[in-house]
Amino acid sequence: MGEILLVRHGKPQCDHNTKIRGCEFARWVARYEEAPLDRRFLPSPELLARVAGIPCITTSTLRRSVESASILAPGRPAVAEPLFKEAGIPTAIPFRLALPPNSWDALSRVAWLLGMASGDESFGEARARAAQAATHLVALAHQHGSVALVGHGMLNTLIARALRRSGWTGTGSPRVYWGSVSLAMPH
Repeated sequence: MGEILLVRHGKPQCDHNTKIRGCEFARWVARYEEAPLDRRFLPSPELLARVAGIPCITTSTLRRSVESASILAPGRPAVAEPLFKEAGIPTAIPFRLALPPNSWDALSRVAWLLGMASGDESFGEARARAAQAATHLVALAHQHGSVALVGHGMLNTLIARALRRSGWTGTGSPRVYWGSVSLAMPH
């Protein structure tokens, strides 16, 4: 039976708690994009065992996904593809109000969902890319029997929705660090 396992990357070494001004959010996101993984937070033994049985591993091209794949499947090749990079988020916030970065992230994501992309990838564009990613993962699952994507919270959520619309079923959540959702091929 075919399976697609969508895994969110591990936690990057980035200060998520110190308040920053909205106008500093773009700089914070740039640091997050370049940050190595925080090795104090590792995947569960269950997730490691699950990935060990999957013959095909793919990731986004972003550092946190590539490093996460090397932790989940040490010594095994993983194909990094730009198709799987995280959905864009607006970072141009003109406010001087100081909030934790996670609050700015949540507010930016809500604005993004409401159609404010400020030159970044729109929600509709991300949904279309997620549908393409789902089609690609289905092809890999047919070829290999099962596939694991080590990707990102929002894009993995959109991919899971696209797969469910085409009949794939499963449970889990790719929204937390090292979170995953396993989807089974329709009969």
